[in-house]
Amino acid sequence: MTAIYIILGIIAFIILLLICPIKIFLVYDGELRLKVGYLFLRFTVLPKKEKPDDKPETQKKSQKKSGKKQENKDGGQEKKKNPILEFKDKHGLGEILGLVKSLLDILTDIPKRLAKHLIIKMLDIKVLAVGDDSSDTAIKYGYACSLIYPIVSILENNLKIKRHNVEIVAGFLAEEAAAEFTLSAYVKPLFLIGTGISAFFKFVSAIAKIK
Repeated sequence: MTAIYIILGIIAFIILLLICPIKIFLVYDGELRLKVGYLFLRFTVLPKKEKPDDKPETQKKSQKKSGKKQENKDGGQEKKKNPILEFKDKHGLGEILGLVKSLLDILTDIPKRLAKHLIIKMLDIKVLAVGDDSSDTAIKYGYACSLIYPIVSILENNLKIKRHNVEIVAGFLAEEAAAEFTLSAYVKPLFLIGTGISAFFKFVSAIAKIK
C-alpha cells in the first residue's frame, strides 16, 4: 500500500505542476520588457543582459589567429554533402514540396491551438498622438485609431481576454507623442505539452508518408 501511495503522490505532484500556469508579463513604456514566471521562479527575457567581455586583447588576437589556421586546415578537407540535395536526389522535388507543405500546416496550427488556451488577464494600451500642428495631430490620431482598434478587435475574437483598456488621445497641447503597452497573460504547461506532442506526431506522420 505504501508504494501505491507514493506513486499516487508523485502523479498528483506532476499533475499539479502541469496545471500551474506559466505567467507572461509584457510591458512597453519606451523600452520593451518581457518576463516569464512559473511558480516562484521569474525569468527576464527582454532586455537581455550584455555579457562583459573580459578577455584581454592579446588573447583575442591569438584566438583569431588560431581560428584562421583552423579554417586553412579545414579548407583542405572534402566538403560534406548537402542533406537537402541528397534528399532531393533520393525522393524528388515533389516529395520535398509535400513535406514543406506539411511542415507549414503544422507551424500554422500551433498558434491556433495555443490561442485557445492562452488567457490574457489584462491588456492595457495608451497612446498619445501628437503631430506638427493641429491638423497633423488629428490625422495621426485617426491613423492610430484605425490601426489599434481593429487589432484589439481581432485579439478579442481569437483570444480569451478578461480585461482590456484602450485609450487613444489626440495631444493638441502636448509636445511629444507617447505610447504605453501592458500585457499580462498565462497558459498552463499541460496545454503546451499537448500542443507539442500533437505537432511532433504530425511531423512524424508526414515523414512516414515519404516512401
